Amino acid sequence: MFNKIIIAGSGLTGLTLALLLAKKGVKVILLDEKNEVGKGSKAICFSRRTLEIFDKLGIAKLVLEQGVQWNKGRVFFRNKEIYSFELLPDKSARYPAFVNISQYEVEKILIAAVNQEKNIELRRQHRIDNLTQDSGGSYIKVTTPIGEQTFSTAFLVACDGSRSTVRRLMGLKMIGSRSEEKFLIIDFRMEADFPSERWFWFAPLHHEHETILLHKQPDNIWRLDVKLGRGVSEDIVNNHDFVLKKIKQVVGDKPVKVEWVSLYRFSNKMLENFVFGQVIFAGDAAHVFSPFGARGANSGIHDADNLAWKLSEILQNNATTDLLKTYNHERVMACNQNITCTTNSTLFISPPSLEAIAVRDSILQNAIDDDEAKRKVNCGRLSVPNIYSKYLSSEQGEWLSKDTSPGYGVKDCLMREGYLIEKLGYEFTLIIYADIVSPDMQAYLGTHDIQILPVNSSDNPSLISLYELTPTSAYLITPDQYILGRWKEFTPEKAIQLKQTYLSGALDNITPPILTEQELIDEKVAKSLINAT
Repeated sequence: MFNKIIIAGSGLTGLTLALLLAKKGVKVILLDEKNEVGKGSKAICFSRRTLEIFDKLGIAKLVLEQGVQWNKGRVFFRNKEIYSFELLPDKSARYPAFVNISQYEVEKILIAAVNQEKNIELRRQHRIDNLTQDSGGSYIKVTTPIGEQTFSTAFLVACDGSRSTVRRLMGLKMIGSRSEEKFLIIDFRMEADFPSERWFWFAPLHHEHETILLHKQPDNIWRLDVKLGRGVSEDIVNNHDFVLKKIKQVVGDKPVKVEWVSLYRFSNKMLENFVFGQVIFAGDAAHVFSPFGARGANSGIHDADNLAWKLSEILQNNATTDLLKTYNHERVMACNQNITCTTNSTLFISPPSLEAIAVRDSILQNAIDDDEAKRKVNCGRLSVPNIYSKYLSSEQGEWLSKDTSPGYGVKDCLMREGYLIEKLGYEFTLIIYADIVSPDMQAYLGTHDIQILPVNSSDNPSLISLYELTPTSAYLITPDQYILGRWKEFTPEKAIQLKQTYLSGALDNITPPILTEQELIDEKVAKSLINAT
């Protein structure tokens, strides 16, 4: 039987992708080797952008209700707090900067949504053993509880994790590096009045070569992530006294119950391309990152959001497969950004030599009183929407704001009724002054599948100010809620032409994103640590 979409893997990325496709009316088969949701200590930190994607699926409220919301972090050097940071100081967005909830619980919420979706069929204990493809699609042999079966599909999307079976069957290798340092994860239960914040210690007094991250999870569960260094025995996880000692060094003599202990090393690796004919890679099957900054699970969900509507356009609206070039271009670019970011964080958290440690510690000492030095401190740049390239024709006129330019994710803001992110839906959308929208304009753009979000200037001052909207300007937003174009002097033809160019998969006449000021600072600090070695 021929299937439009088969997804290998029912983790965070695969489940999210399936639900987004089903929302577009595309039927999906999800195959997974496992018989149940995998338990254990995985991702716990989900970003605002991820919550915005979950909003499309109708599950964001559940995730928020079950999770622990936070917007603030604190950084310590030895026994001193050197600074704190607020990720959402103006509280202007619908969702918090982050919510902490175990990956296991999020997957259960996603699976409950999948089970209610008539366009998704989830088949467990289905192992892919063979894969071939030609111009007509992909063909897979699958071992199932009732024997071997063969499936054919227009597209096979590999979301089957860091040890991807699909990647192995295709003989593909990730490129990148693996850390030699070992880190200890401890999830423990404790009743305490600690705030719901992210606390990070460099060189705590009890061990100057360690770093420690403390996070709160639901149900009075706390996570401790401790850098132990190289050469640590794997048996350390079974040393209960050692584990309790690590906890008490941070929280004192409060009663605790250990729930989970594991030791890990991390990798920063990726496939050089994510699209191979009719086989597409997303999530950990395409890339793996260090945990500093919570970019792993969040990035996979963002992959799904970028990919789902493009597959729908190909299967339902006659777009060509060239549109997948934009998925490959944007998400490979995002992956490179994430690897650069996490590599720079790793260098600061775990400097490669004693000389580099001295340079790092000097920055930390100066940061106690020096605001410029504070910006050099890197305890993990937290997950934010990646910045994409923009078309030369995507921007017209003089604009003051950079972070609302083409290639950037939409910035949420409060409107007269609700929030911008809730109004955008899952279509191409034009943000424009209501006064200049005529029935003819609405009908004309509607024939090109561009929705209009009319803005009344008197009722939406925050949006008008944030996006510098005027009676003649407009923004074109993609279904995955990125800014595709903005014009000071708008005409419908500009939006239609830009949309058509994007859907064609054309990648000429684009300009790469410029590094942010913080990224330039992090690059400079990372080079100083390498040069000190």
